[in-house]
Formats: sequence, structure tokens, C-alpha cells
Amino acid sequence: MPDENYDILKNGALYNYQFVNLDNRDQYYYKRVFMGCIRAIDYLFTRPEFDGERLMVSGGSQGGGLSIVTTALDPRVKYFVCFYPALCDHMGYLYDRAGGWPHMFDRTRAYFRTAERILNSRYYDAANFARLIRVPGFFSWGYNDLSCPITSMYSAYNVVTAPKELVLELRNGHRRSERQNRLADAWMLRQFFGEK
Repeated sequence: MPDENYDILKNGALYNYQFVNLDNRDQYYYKRVFMGCIRAIDYLFTRPEFDGERLMVSGGSQGGGLSIVTTALDPRVKYFVCFYPALCDHMGYLYDRAGGWPHMFDRTRAYFRTAERILNSRYYDAANFARLIRVPGFFSWGYNDLSCPITSMYSAYNVVTAPKELVLELRNGHRRSERQNRLADAWMLRQFFGEK
């Protein structure tokens, strides 16, 4: 679509979407997003091109957080790749550390810190989902990320007990390098085909 359409959405129906209905656990915006990820997998299983086995999820930022959540929720996912995950450690700000994107409880949103929102945020924190992961994963991020501080990303990584690999690109911010892409691709091929 033309850029104007996205501007209309960004400033209209999707304005501050990441905070919409957080006071209602069952109506919060991300509930539909999480369920949409599972429905996407349901769709893949209807496709004749799919072998019904080799399913991996991958993403960066919100997509990284969603790769954690989707892997935790759906046992059909065999592997996952996660670049600089958002949606981790929402409550970090309440404990004197940087929370992850969307920074819902940072100092600029002190008014947003209601008991109900704080409680509900736990249900939508990728770090809490990460505890449920039982399949191999590949993580990668940099140490200069202002959108997803490293403390928030480590909050998810550290609780994964399944086999995992972490590749750091220390100087990177909220982006990934060719090296990270190359190493992630090689890791994916090894998982699926045993290639070196």
C-alpha cells in the first residue's frame, strides 16, 4: 500500500496499539497477535508444500518476542531464531532496571502503573513464555540497543533451559549485521539438514 495508508493506520486505529486494553487481560491487543501466530501455523499445516515436520519461527524485535511466544505456545515449532527480542521484562522498570519495548512502565508513564496493568503485563511478557520452551533456539543481539535493552533480552534468554546458542554483535544497536544473518542461516540449516 502507499505510505499514506500506513501513516493513517499509525496515527489512527493503531495509535499506541501496544498499550490498548492492557487493563483487561482478555482484551489486550497482544492476545489477538499471539493467537494469530498460532493460526498462521494452523494455516501452514494445511499447505501441501509443507512437509508437516520442519517448522521454525524467526524474527527480530517484536518478531523476536513473537518467536519466543509462538515457540512456547505451539509444540509443532521445532526450532526458533530470535534477534533482539522485544516484549521482554515489562516490569523491569519497577525493579530499577530497564524494561524492554514497549517500555510500558518507564518513568514517562508513571500514570500507567496501575495494579491491574502490572498484573496483566505478566501474561504478555515473552520472558515468562521463554520458561516453557523445550526446543533448540538461536539468539542474537548487540549491546547498544536502546529499544530492547540487553537486560530485557537476557531476562528471556536466561530462563530458556532447552539447547540454545547466543551470538553477540557487541557494537550493534537495534539491527542485525550480515555476520549475524550468516550465522543464523548456518544454524538453521544445521537444525533442518545437519549441514555444517
